[in-house]
Amino acid sequence: MLLAELIATIDEIKPNQYTKEQKVRWLSEIEGIVVDDVLNNYEGNDIEFTSYEYENDMEKELLVPERFSDIYINYINAKIDFQNMETEQYNNDVAMFEASMEQFKKYYIRTHMPKQRGHFYNY
Repeated sequence: MLLAELIATIDEIKPNQYTKEQKVRWLSEIEGIVVDDVLNNYEGNDIEFTSYEYENDMEKELLVPERFSDIYINYINAKIDFQNMETEQYNNDVAMFEASMEQFKKYYIRTHMPKQRGHFYNY
């Protein structure tokens, strides 16, 4: 999924007053979490993530496959609801985000080899 497509999807699903730039900052937060907590723990990945900028990165492909795009949608929806002080909806969004993230992690674990770490020898 492209960055601009995600922002358009969020605005369609949950109309809001926040700028594209603010939503891209929130997107950068979750992309950084995905890189640090999931992707860089597996063979072949050594990603140096830098924050997105809407104008420069509109056509950039996001790191998580499109079938797991709920991770982004639920995270940004939670941020919107948190800022709007809609506590009940925020809690629902966070629960949905955590479930989406867990599904993605399980998929990634099944399909990728973990990086080899240092070995401990007890002589």
